[in-house]
Amino acid sequence: MLTRLPLLLAAGSVFPISLHANAELAIPDAPAEFLINHCLNCHDEVEMKGDLNLDFESISWGDASEREVWERVHSMVDQGLMPPAKKPQPTDEELQAILPWLDESLLTHTPIGGTPPRRLNQSEYAATIRNLFDLPDFKLPLGFPRDTEFHGFNNLGEGLVLSPPLMEAYRQVAGKIADEIFPPEKAAPPLSSRSAGPEDMVLSFSAATVRGDALRLVSQSVTIMRSCSWASRIEIMASGTYRITVDASQFLPSIDNPASGFRPFGDEPMRLEVRARELSASDRSDVNTFHLLKEIAVSSESPETVTFEADLYKGQTVLFRWANAAMDHEFNALADQMGAWFEREPRFLAAWQKAVYADGDISKSRSVSLRGKNGWEIVTRHLADPELDMSQATMDTPMTKALLTHIRGDQGTFNIADALCHYFFDAGPALELHKLTVEGPLKLVDDPQEIRRKEIRGQLVGTRQPGQSDEAHARQILTRLLPQAFRRPVDGQTIDAYLAIAQEHWADGFSFESGVHLLIRNILISPRFLYRGVGENNWDDFDLATRLAYFLTQAPPDERLMALAGKGQLSAPTVLRQEAKRLLPDQPDSAMIRSFTGQWLDTNLLSEIMPDAVFKFSDAEITLAKKEAEWFFTEILNHNLPMTDFIDPGFALTSRAFAKDNYQYDEASPESEPVYYDEELKIERLPLTRGGRFGGLLGQSAVMMATANGVDTQPVLRGVWVLENILGMPPPEPPKNVPALTPDTRGTTTPRELLTAHTSEEACASCHQLIDPIGFVLENFDPVGNWRENWPKGDIPIDSSGVLPDGTEIADITELKSWIVAHIDLFSECISEKILTYATGRVPNYSERKEIEKIVQHNQANGQGFQDLVLDLVTSETFRTK
Repeated sequence: MLTRLPLLLAAGSVFPISLHANAELAIPDAPAEFLINHCLNCHDEVEMKGDLNLDFESISWGDASEREVWERVHSMVDQGLMPPAKKPQPTDEELQAILPWLDESLLTHTPIGGTPPRRLNQSEYAATIRNLFDLPDFKLPLGFPRDTEFHGFNNLGEGLVLSPPLMEAYRQVAGKIADEIFPPEKAAPPLSSRSAGPEDMVLSFSAATVRGDALRLVSQSVTIMRSCSWASRIEIMASGTYRITVDASQFLPSIDNPASGFRPFGDEPMRLEVRARELSASDRSDVNTFHLLKEIAVSSESPETVTFEADLYKGQTVLFRWANAAMDHEFNALADQMGAWFEREPRFLAAWQKAVYADGDISKSRSVSLRGKNGWEIVTRHLADPELDMSQATMDTPMTKALLTHIRGDQGTFNIADALCHYFFDAGPALELHKLTVEGPLKLVDDPQEIRRKEIRGQLVGTRQPGQSDEAHARQILTRLLPQAFRRPVDGQTIDAYLAIAQEHWADGFSFESGVHLLIRNILISPRFLYRGVGENNWDDFDLATRLAYFLTQAPPDERLMALAGKGQLSAPTVLRQEAKRLLPDQPDSAMIRSFTGQWLDTNLLSEIMPDAVFKFSDAEITLAKKEAEWFFTEILNHNLPMTDFIDPGFALTSRAFAKDNYQYDEASPESEPVYYDEELKIERLPLTRGGRFGGLLGQSAVMMATANGVDTQPVLRGVWVLENILGMPPPEPPKNVPALTPDTRGTTTPRELLTAHTSEEACASCHQLIDPIGFVLENFDPVGNWRENWPKGDIPIDSSGVLPDGTEIADITELKSWIVAHIDLFSECISEKILTYATGRVPNYSERKEIEKIVQHNQANGQGFQDLVLDLVTSETFRTK
């Protein structure tokens, strides 16, 4: 309990500071006098401004809540935020009377450690299940309760509460996992027969059409939506062997038809492929990804019936493709075919020239508008036009060459082929399907999913020895599974407790498999699975292995870590550092990098932000902006670059087009081919001149987007963000009685003028002296990170100047970045606190922050880089303590 501090100090009321953490100690005379002179007018029991009461004569240092109060006092006084600027300021002598005393007291009485029981968060939980049961495709079901963010991260022990809805979600997932390994027995389905006629088959793009009593196929494209058809209404409900009957025939062109030369291979039969298609697969799939059931030779113009047996799996249907069709959507094959046709039929060439180059300009094609039946009708109209221009219809004209080059390219070629399909639909050749019948299952078979289940089940239960009892076999399973699930060895008592659950279940008449099913469900809802560091054991190497693994991989410890922990070697600093270096993520899509940067930099918010259309910032650019931040972090970590490169690097990792559009990047392209970090997004390492506007975290589009709302910028939001995430100087929460600053919707006042009026009150001024200069210096960046010179409303020039907390005057972003580089220890300490918060699941306390300061000082003094800093943090006492 706290004891009231009298208004007058009693002489001789000073007690020596005890090293005992739970002692209640009197406040010495000099600090007490400081409190009376500079604090109690506003922070006694009566006033309690900011909900802070300092009117006490002693402090219970063993009470964490009281330590937090005095940490806050130390921070506010040390940063010069208190007393307020309008109040009498303490002398250096007065500051020396309170700050060293608070520092020593807090260090003495604040033990390192203190992470509460820490539940696995969503991503850790899913990764652990994937790892434990070898289920690489496992994902949490939709609607699974989200984790709560605490101090900016979703993996802190204090924020990871276990609510009743979450416990129910865990129970349901445990049941599904057990079902995946030991599925409930199902009765064999009855024999059935289902048929599909032409009208029941899928017509995708120009892949097929119905003519009379037949469905016609004309292309051999490997993309199924352009060449194939399938019976979408015949879905296999049970994996098994089925009897499949197909009625098919040829449809051939007449002898005098100009396409008659395109019969497949003389008199060779048409080859009809029958494949098993997963209905869940994309219509853009390659046909070769689907299992070939049968190839049927179709050689008659009258329907022929073929019956065969084949295995079909649950969720599949039957797909058809004419494998040696007359035409092909592949660019080169199509160009060769049409070239031969053009040479033989000049009028056909002239019609296509008119369709593709309507105004005769070969630099402007309109093949995009020629898709499908509409495209063929356009060509047909030109063929019928007696005034059709034939002047370019020879193989040596520029227009013909341009047309064939265009067809051989990938711009609109699919549309030309889709249009051409409609010629073959009517004139042939085409392969006709008349009827499909599927009967079965004649017998049940294991599908790939069931085969995989049996593999997992075999890994889980092991080999049962001849004559081995259910109890002995279950003990064998538990002996192997429990240490993996709980991420540490388990004793015989724990194994016996779980075995008793199965024995009771068997006694009620259930099967052995049902008993193991029950054990899996119980293990997956155990606190020892769902939490880290629970139980009566002291912190040990297994806890350390778990912390290291989830920090750097977001997954449970691997065999090497567990082996080192079992030998008691992992806690040795050199071994721990070596293992941390082994596990460091080295790709931007690593779970740790995506998770940490997304939460630290708030780039996880980008998916929820919709930039105003005026900024012309696409979804693809949002994706690239987020990737840019992840690649940037990865580059600095991988190459152990100096901490200053986070702020003012000599490079950017982005696409050249994105840099030109958003960062006004004007460096000439290199003569050599660029080396892409990301081939799809064209991300490369672009050189930058240090000291410029762009480059580094404070010039990245992703950060500017995350600190805006897609429409307007908010100087206070950006200023607070930089203080919290770059400088490690988070301002206190605003007073409860201060209204929020509303945006200027009329456009008559600049944000600077609005804030000046808003912060004129004493309660706001001290914090906004820190926030506003940083927020205003970033106002030159619009909501997507583009540079601007004027406020968006009123066309008034942006005034980005300000004064930093230490009195330094800055004019723009380049001077802010220069100041941070000169004070890089602030950033280094800030990111170190973020990393240890993320890694340990607790916010570093006073003693832990002091350890961080020493680590940063060592890093700077020795000219070390970011990777060195991360490894030093891993071997710190803070990381190694529960």
